[in-house]
Amino acid sequence: MFLVLSFGATFLWLKVGLPFFYPEMLEKQARQQAQQQIAELDEKQSNDTADAAGDADTDSAAKPSADPDSESADEPKPETVELPDYPDRLITLGSLQTDANTFLQVDLTSRGAAIATVQLNDPRYRELTDREQPLQLVGPAPKGSQLTFDLKIDEVNRQLLEQRTSLDRVNWQVDEETLTDRSVTFTYPSPDGTLELRKTYQLQEGNPDDRNADTPGYCLNVSLEFRNLSDKPQMLVYNLQGPVGFPLEEAENTRRFLALQAGFVRGNSVNHEQVSAQEIAEQAEEESGIDSLQAPVRYVGIDGQYFAALLIPDENQEDENWIAQTQPQLTKRGKDEQSSLISLTLVSNPVELPANGAVTHTYTLYTGPKRTSLLRPFDADAIIEYGWFGAISKLMLAIMNFFHNTLYLPYGLAIVMLTVIVRGAMYPISRKHALAAKKMKEMQPRIEEIRKKYENDKEKLAKAQMEIMKESGFFSGCLPMLLQLPIFIGLYQALYVSVDLRMAEFLWINNLAAPDRLFQMPFSLPFLGNDFNLLPMLTVALFVMQQKMFAPPPANEEQALQQKMMGYMMIFIGVMFYRVPAGLCIYFIASSLWAICERKILDLHDTAASGDSKTETPAVVKATAATKATGGKTTEEPKKPTWFQNLMSELDSAANPANKGAQPSNRTGGNKNARGRKKR
Repeated sequence: MFLVLSFGATFLWLKVGLPFFYPEMLEKQARQQAQQQIAELDEKQSNDTADAAGDADTDSAAKPSADPDSESADEPKPETVELPDYPDRLITLGSLQTDANTFLQVDLTSRGAAIATVQLNDPRYRELTDREQPLQLVGPAPKGSQLTFDLKIDEVNRQLLEQRTSLDRVNWQVDEETLTDRSVTFTYPSPDGTLELRKTYQLQEGNPDDRNADTPGYCLNVSLEFRNLSDKPQMLVYNLQGPVGFPLEEAENTRRFLALQAGFVRGNSVNHEQVSAQEIAEQAEEESGIDSLQAPVRYVGIDGQYFAALLIPDENQEDENWIAQTQPQLTKRGKDEQSSLISLTLVSNPVELPANGAVTHTYTLYTGPKRTSLLRPFDADAIIEYGWFGAISKLMLAIMNFFHNTLYLPYGLAIVMLTVIVRGAMYPISRKHALAAKKMKEMQPRIEEIRKKYENDKEKLAKAQMEIMKESGFFSGCLPMLLQLPIFIGLYQALYVSVDLRMAEFLWINNLAAPDRLFQMPFSLPFLGNDFNLLPMLTVALFVMQQKMFAPPPANEEQALQQKMMGYMMIFIGVMFYRVPAGLCIYFIASSLWAICERKILDLHDTAASGDSKTETPAVVKATAATKATGGKTTEEPKKPTWFQNLMSELDSAANPANKGAQPSNRTGGNKNARGRKKR
C-alpha cells in the first residue's frame, strides 16, 4: 500500500502539480533539451562534413589527375572567400587622470571588437598588491581567449569556420569617423555579404567631485547593431560574453568570494538571485552541466566583496525580451571551489532582421564600487549584503562616514567614535545587565546552599534557583542584552561591506578591510599563515581580562570546570579572529575597553552611594541586633541603604529633627518586614 500510494503521489505531482505550480521549470528543461539536441546535431553535421572532406581528399589523391579536356574540367569550382584583412588596433576610451570627467579607462581591441581591460582612476581604488597601479575590474580570462563583449553568431561562424577562425578572433574595422576619446564603432561584414555587424562603445561622463553618487561616470554604453544587406528577411541568435577577468581580492582572508548576481523583472518589482562561485564550480563537475537562468533580466553580472561588474539591458525585458537565458561560466577553478573565477554568457532570443533593415540592442556596463547610491538606478542595490538588520547597518555606516567626511577623522578613529556612540546609547541597558550580574555574583553562596540542600531533588533545586534568579532581577537584566544583538550584528555587517575601509590607513595598518599584518614571520603556522597580526591578539586578551574581572569565583567543581572550558574557548576564538579585518578588531577593542570602564564606573558609583563599607549604617546595626535576638538563625544579610534612601533620610531629618537616628532605608516598612520574618 505504501509503494502504491508513493508512486501514485509522485505520478500526480509530475503530471499535474509540477506543470501547474512550476511551469517555468518545465520550459527551462525543454529549452535545455532542445539546445542540447541542436548542439549534438551541429556537432554531427560538422563531423560528417569533416569526414566527407577527408574522403574527398583521399579519393583525389588515389585517382590520377583528370584530363583537362574531359567533362569534369567544365564543372564550376567553389570560390574561396577572402576575409578582409583589418589591422590589429588598441583603442583607449577615457583616462587614468584623477581629475578626468570619466571615472574609467577602457581599452578596446579590434580582435573581436571586445573589451581588453577596464580600470578605475579613483585614487581610493588601487591594486592591493601594488598601490601605484589602478584597480582593474575587467580583463582577459585567465584561461582561454574570452574577452568581455565577445560576440558569437552561429550563421557567421559557420562561414568563418572554413577559414579556421571565428567572429571573436578576427579583427574588426575601426570606423574613423566615429572615433573620439569617449566613443568608437567597430564593423565587420559576414563572408557571404548578406550581413553587417556593428559594435559601438560610448563612455559616459561623470562629476569627479561626486564619485560616490554619480552613477553615469562608471558606465559604458554598448550598442549591437545587426544590418541585413539582402533582399530577404533573416533570423539570427547571438551569444554575448559577459564580464570576464573580475578579480578575487584577498583570497586567503576574504569573507566574500565571487558570485553571479542577477535581477529579474516581475511586474513593478525586481527579484534578486545570487549564484556563488562554489555552486558554479560544483555544477561544472556534474554531467548535467551548469544551470542557466531564465526570466526577463533587469541586470546580471559578477561581484566581489566591494566591487561589481554588471550588464544592464537598456530596454525593459518584459516588453522587449531579447535575452533568452543567462549561462554562468567557470573560467578558472581555484584551490578550493569557492575561490574559483567565474563569468557568464547572454543567449539571445531569435532576432528577426527585415529585408534591408537593421535591429539594435543596447546594453550598459557598470564597473565600480558597491554603493547603494550608485546601484539604485539599476535596482541593483540588493547585491550589497547588509544582512538581517540592514536598516541598522546603513545607520552605522552613515554615522561612521559623518565622522570621516565631515569631521575629517581617519576611519580608525571614526570606528572608535561610532563604538562610543553605540555603547553610550546602550548604557542604561548595559547598566541594568551589570547590576543583575553583580546581584547574581553576591547570591552565589545562597545558590550553593540550595544545591547542597536539594542535592537529591532536581525539581526543587530548579524551582529554588528560579526563585533566586527572579529575586535578583537576572531575567530582566538578560532580556535587554538580547535587544542589543541587532545593533551589534548590524554594526559588524556594516564594517564588512563598507568599501571605504578598503585601503583605509590607521597607525601601522594600511588596509582596515584586511588583517593588520604587523610583520611577516620566518615560518608559517597551520590555519594562521606567516603574518603576525597584533590586533586579534589584543582583542582576545581583552576578552580574557573581562572574563577574569567580572566572572564570579567558582563555588564548586562544576563552575570551575566551566570557567576552564571558557579559557579553552578563548584560544579557539583567538584562532577564529586571527584573520578578521583590522577595522572589526578596532571595534571589538574599543567595545571591550568601554565595557571594562563602564563596569568599573558602576562599581565606584555603588560604593560611593552606599558609603564607607567599614561604617555600619543604622540598618546594619538593627539587622545585626535582630540576628542576635533570634539566636543567629537568620542567614539573610541586611541590605545597605542606597544613595537615594540616604538622601531622603537626610531631607526628612532636616525637616523633622525628632526623627534623627531613624532607619533611613526602611523607615516605613522595614520594621514590619522584620516582625514578619520573626513571626514566620
